[in-house]
Amino acid sequence: MANDPRTITIAPSPADGDGGWSPTQGAAFTDLLSANTALSDDEKERLVQETVSIMSDCVPPEATVAVNTGLVIGYVQSGKTLSFTSLAALARDNRFRLVILLAGTTNNLVEQSFDRLKGDLDTAGTREWNLFTTQQKAFRQSEVERVNTEIARWRRGSPRARTIMIVSMKQHQHLDNLARLLGGSDFSDVPTLIIDDEGDQAGMNTKAKQSDESTTYARIKALRALFPHHSYILYTATPQAPLLISRIDALSPDFGRVLTPGTHYVGGQEFFVDGADKYVKLIPLREVPDKNDPPHEAPESLCSALRDFFIGVAIGLRKNEFQKGLNRSMMIHPAVAKDEHLMFKRWTQQIKDHWSTVLQDSTHPDHAGLLREFLKSSDGIFKTYDTPLTFEDIAPILFEAMEETAVAELNTREKSRIAPVDWAGEYSWILIGGIGLDRGFTVEGLTVSYMPRSTGVGNADNIQQRARFFGYKKRYLGLCRIYLTSANTDAFTDYVKHEESVRGSIRNHLDEGGSLKDWRRKYFLDQKLKPTRSSVIFLEMYQSKGQGGWIVPDHPFDNSETVAENRELVERIRRSFDFARYAENGWNDKQIVPDFSDTLGLADILPMIGQFRYRWPDDNLRHSALMLGLERMVSEEPSMRCSFYALSGPWSGVDYKRTLTEKSPPKVKQLWQGANAPTNYPGARALVSPETVTFQLHRYDIQTADKKRTVRDVPILAVHIPDPLMERVWVER
Repeated sequence: MANDPRTITIAPSPADGDGGWSPTQGAAFTDLLSANTALSDDEKERLVQETVSIMSDCVPPEATVAVNTGLVIGYVQSGKTLSFTSLAALARDNRFRLVILLAGTTNNLVEQSFDRLKGDLDTAGTREWNLFTTQQKAFRQSEVERVNTEIARWRRGSPRARTIMIVSMKQHQHLDNLARLLGGSDFSDVPTLIIDDEGDQAGMNTKAKQSDESTTYARIKALRALFPHHSYILYTATPQAPLLISRIDALSPDFGRVLTPGTHYVGGQEFFVDGADKYVKLIPLREVPDKNDPPHEAPESLCSALRDFFIGVAIGLRKNEFQKGLNRSMMIHPAVAKDEHLMFKRWTQQIKDHWSTVLQDSTHPDHAGLLREFLKSSDGIFKTYDTPLTFEDIAPILFEAMEETAVAELNTREKSRIAPVDWAGEYSWILIGGIGLDRGFTVEGLTVSYMPRSTGVGNADNIQQRARFFGYKKRYLGLCRIYLTSANTDAFTDYVKHEESVRGSIRNHLDEGGSLKDWRRKYFLDQKLKPTRSSVIFLEMYQSKGQGGWIVPDHPFDNSETVAENRELVERIRRSFDFARYAENGWNDKQIVPDFSDTLGLADILPMIGQFRYRWPDDNLRHSALMLGLERMVSEEPSMRCSFYALSGPWSGVDYKRTLTEKSPPKVKQLWQGANAPTNYPGARALVSPETVTFQLHRYDIQTADKKRTVRDVPILAVHIPDPLMERVWVER
């Protein structure tokens, strides 16, 4: 390999942390890059840097006994498969002798990954890989003997030694059988890479709170125990579960990486923030099937979605996309129940057959009306999709578009396993299913999605994994339409904010040289959603309230050193900005605000607000959540203004006192100065801006309830956030 011109030594960039070794880019990774002509040079360079970064954090191949766990976070349909295939290729280049891929929980996912690996790694052409699968009971004792033979070749230093790759379903029986068969082999000196695709699914320990182990989790631990020299890498677009398990859990990541999607990727931001009015269409609640009273006719929104889809198919046929090896697909994703899948398949087939009949017969009484409906739908498509074609160009081939379309269920209703989709066999597909269309499955050329289902129990990671409509679709984004209920639209929109807050926080922490072990979990999440299934959450999380109002520390008087630091901070704030007196007609001297501004930039004062310190953990958590929210506001609107009031304190010329409650732990009994009708003073609590953030600084002498002890000059920061600006934040305790 050393004399191979395809061999390149690449050191990780400084931003990638202090990986313990420098991987070598050899023939396997170089050939994979060369064969992937869809990537630009910049995208290939980014793939190299990110793959090398991940590998440099894996156990070094020359180590003897070493084990670690990594987490790689991508977006839904953003290229995670290419990333872990590249990682496998780089592992071969760096003397890893065994790669195990845990490739999903359904047959179609495992087979999709297996076929992708065979193609991308050119396992048949290069003869550098010995590839096995556990599907169809294809991994037995005879395969173990071939594995042992391959390892023996490597130990002898044979130039014909291949890297072993085993693709297994992530299901306890498959894992148990694999561990049992491999248990008799010696892997003590075999550098091994284990890749867990959709790493947040199935493998997490759902019995951790009962001090027990769930079955699949136990099987994964048993499999890992066979390899004293390995790295276990979880790949996922929804990292909530692996980030919220106990830090001492076997699957808790030691290191991590946030992947960068390619330039042609479109995801939640494009669909639910920038283009919600263009691409997202409503399924009215009345058109969502009721399982207790199923409808007899197809909903109008389904007909609308089918018209949008067939227009896209007709455009694709005019552009000869079938001859170019491309596909057009529509996904109908109702509830999990197979009866609903069958109902939607029948509706779809009936609509397709009826429209085909009508379009072929210009004398049919419905012919003119159907063309008008298609014309109306095409007007909407042409507003978002740039093409010289007109409706007159595509109308003559709408029948052909329907004839070219296959309608298929992806479930186990008729067979014991989900059948694969023959993408090469047909250009246009309408796929109907539940779990079969869920996480990990790639729907080729997907343009129209129809999802008449509930949000379920509101687990954010499950909702996001249904987003098969994300992906590398920029060239045909204008053809895409997503039909959702209002609840699902809200859930996806909320998730986009949550997703970016998690990724941004992790990315910043890693760029600063931290690790996932010491990253303090914190993120936004709407109060209607939960991060993941509660059975795997082990870390204690503080949840801020999701409504606006006042945020005030409960124990700002505790600890004289902290009080002194906050007192100095308050003085720096007063010296750093221009303030003016504020009063209204009739207010007395005690009610005048000595220091006031409603023109401060939130971004300008925020660094100082972040320096407030508190002794009590709950006060610190509340302040951390507050800062996360304020920082997000500034990132979204850098020019946002805020209001500032410096109320009671030495600057007012009046000594103010407050008493603590008798309850334990004690709190300030009454923070705000009350209203006064004769002077028209509304009270300090009412001095807020209805549109932006309001800061109030108070300084009191704090007395204990029995008045035997007084803490002098205690600064208290109170922050008011209007309801429209408030978001719920989760922060690790």
